[in-house]
Amino acid sequence: MSDLADILNFGPYMVKILNQIGIYSKEDLLNTDYLSIRNALIEKGIKPHLLIFYSIEMGLQDRIWSDIKHEEKKEIQKILAL
Repeated sequence: MSDLADILNFGPYMVKILNQIGIYSKEDLLNTDYLSIRNALIEKGIKPHLLIFYSIEMGLQDRIWSDIKHEEKKEIQKILAL
């Protein structure tokens, strides 16, 4: 299993909140979806800020979070119904 901290854009805060919702590895992350992550964060009292999802998306693509394109942001917002 790949450690979450090895994913680009994932600092201690990201690892901590993902661990709080039962995501401990890259494989765990790949086996879930954004809506499940959002709902689990809300359930734990963590505001599911869009930057979390931008960081996840870009990290899984091995790209820095600020490299996200407008179209990619819109797609994530559409998935999350924001």
